[in-house]
Amino acid sequence: MSKLPIPATMAEVTPEWLTASLRQGGCIREATVAAAPRVQIGQGVGILGELARVTLEYDRDEPGAPKTLIAKIPTADPGGRGIAQMLGFYEKECRFYSEVGDRVGIRTAHRYYADRDPENVQYIILMEDLGGLAIGDQVAGATVDECRLVVTEVAKLHAKWWASPELGALNWIPFGNDPIIKFAALSYAQSLEPFLQNFGDHLTGEQHDMALKFLPRMNPMQDNFVRAPYTLCHGDLRLDNVFWGSPDNTSAVTLVDWQIAIKARGIYDIGYFMSQSVDPEIRATCEENLIRDYLRALKDHGVKDYAFDQAWDDYRLTTMFCFTYPVTSCGSIDLANERGLQLAMKMLDRSLSAITDLKAYDVLDRFEPAPLPEPPQ
Repeated sequence: MSKLPIPATMAEVTPEWLTASLRQGGCIREATVAAAPRVQIGQGVGILGELARVTLEYDRDEPGAPKTLIAKIPTADPGGRGIAQMLGFYEKECRFYSEVGDRVGIRTAHRYYADRDPENVQYIILMEDLGGLAIGDQVAGATVDECRLVVTEVAKLHAKWWASPELGALNWIPFGNDPIIKFAALSYAQSLEPFLQNFGDHLTGEQHDMALKFLPRMNPMQDNFVRAPYTLCHGDLRLDNVFWGSPDNTSAVTLVDWQIAIKARGIYDIGYFMSQSVDPEIRATCEENLIRDYLRALKDHGVKDYAFDQAWDDYRLTTMFCFTYPVTSCGSIDLANERGLQLAMKMLDRSLSAITDLKAYDVLDRFEPAPLPEPPQ
């Protein structure tokens, strides 16, 4: 089987190339793609990738042949492309869909074809079009019922990979304290000054001090996330990456965007979701019950060695660590991007409220300050 060239632009995703790739992927045998009109999607959201919905018109009917699909390639922006390549995002997502996606333990978009050339920063994924499903809206925030669906669903992912020897074979998925992941502290450091300049009036004096105190403790905190037992985490579990429903189950949850997958304590995903995608008045009424729901779901799927007190402590620590996301978002946001600014402000308000309600700032005293790592080469 000859290796196909990897399209460098969406214009190179031609009917001829799609015919060859879908045949290699086992999606079609006899049919030929006669036309493939496409529409760009995800503008302003998938800043590290370019996405297009492709409608497939065949020269003949063939059972099972996809009628539409989503094509994903790296962004054309040199800055974003370089960062994503340096952090391994493209490699990770391409290999996730190629090697893990169909056995990950929860529903995600089905892969039709994927290929990669890391040396030339060329990647492509052809995946299932989920456009018929409802997508979450991180600005609007999750309801209690939606939180419960996400938490119990992601527990299936965590249980499947909990302390699994198979994790060792996934050497392209880093641990939560991998040197390249600790780059987050540098990003936070670069964003802190513009964040305080533009959004400092949203912080109390104590929260301002907390933002400064947090920086030199970020990397020691990350070491805490990879203490056993660890598992496979989505790593970017926010409402914009959640689709709702399926043809036979309106409560189904589908997770997308696996570029930031990590090996860490599973509660990291839960703390990330609750502190970034849930409004304070909703989170405060349900978070303890949701942690208990999460632990019950883990137990139902075979995990029995994770007690509530430990989970709650890990949840508080994660909530504090996830303060990095609103700071880096607010510190680098284009203030003219209306939805981006609205989302960054929501994340900031939610994060600060969660930290305050849980007294999560107390965990900072457990960690000695450490120097920032050298920038990755």
